[in-house]
Parts: sequence; structure tokens; C-alpha cells
Amino acid sequence: MDTVERIGSQDGSGLAELRRVSRKAHEAVDEVFSRFDLADKESYGAFLTAHAGALLTAETYLAKHASVLPSWHSRSELLKEDLRQMGVEVPAARQDIFPEHDGMALGVLYVLEGSRLGGRVLSARVAEGLPRAYLSAFHQKGEWPEFLAYLEHFLNESDVAQRKAVTAGAVLTFDLFRNSAGSQA
Repeated sequence: MDTVERIGSQDGSGLAELRRVSRKAHEAVDEVFSRFDLADKESYGAFLTAHAGALLTAETYLAKHASVLPSWHSRSELLKEDLRQMGVEVPAARQDIFPEHDGMALGVLYVLEGSRLGGRVLSARVAEGLPRAYLSAFHQKGEWPEFLAYLEHFLNESDVAQRKAVTAGAVLTFDLFRNSAGSQA
């Protein structure tokens, strides 16, 4: 089984290695979130609550590391507003989930920025009349490839410890989303 500890032991690009090592955690998130029916108001509310439980925590962490990250756009307020429009309580962000490490923050951001791609697909599944600002917060033209280029450069120029931190941040973020969804399913 691939683990974060094995980062640096494989040849190839840092980004390909990050994807390879975090793939199982990503697939587990996709599986647990596939149980929500976005056309059903109650299930969609639970879906958004699960996202809020993870996203608000992750973005709170990222805000503390904004000076070392490429530009990014928070979606917390969009998600909170969608929940408010549905009359669903907004969960509080959790603290101390992620260790304090700049490389960790880049891994967290990788997962959050990647989730925007899924939002494009999922927003079309939301029932008519339900709020979808959070899922509709797509990347602007060129933002995703620019972020991936930045991440690739960072990973390829970093030492093994930095690469491990980025991967650990990604895996922890996927796990945070999976656990949050599991508490709603």
C-alpha cells in the first residue's frame, strides 16, 4: 500500500506522485459522497453540511498560510449562504486538524481546488430551486492549469520532507471530507 512515507522513493513528476499516493483517499471521498441525492432537498442539505464540515475547517487553515500559497478564492461564504437559504445550520470549523507546515497547506489547497472540478458536474444534479452558489464556483479560465503548474514546480523543486508534507495535506483533506460525509450519511 502506498503511504505518504514513500514519497520521494519513486521516479517521475511530483504531481504524478501526489496523485498516485492520494488516489485511494480521493476514491473513498467520491464513494461516500455518491450516496447523496442532490435532487432531494434533505439529502442535498446533508451533502452541503458534510462539505461545510470539511471546507470551513480547511479554509480556516489555509487563511493562516495565505502568504505562502498561490492566489485562491474562498468558497466558505458561498457554502454558508447556500445552507442558510435551505434553513440548515452551518457547522463550526474545527481547529487543529492540520499540522502547521507550509507544504501541508499546499496539499490542502490541491484538494479544495480540485473539488471545484467536481462541483461543475454536481451543480447540474441539484434540484431546480435549490441554491447552488457553492457548487457553481468554478475556476476562471486558466486557473486550474496555472495552479497545477505552480504545484508541479513546487513539488519538483522541493526536498522529500516538503513533498511528504504536501501529500500528507492532501490525504488529510480527503480524509476530512470523507469523515464529514460519513457523519451525514
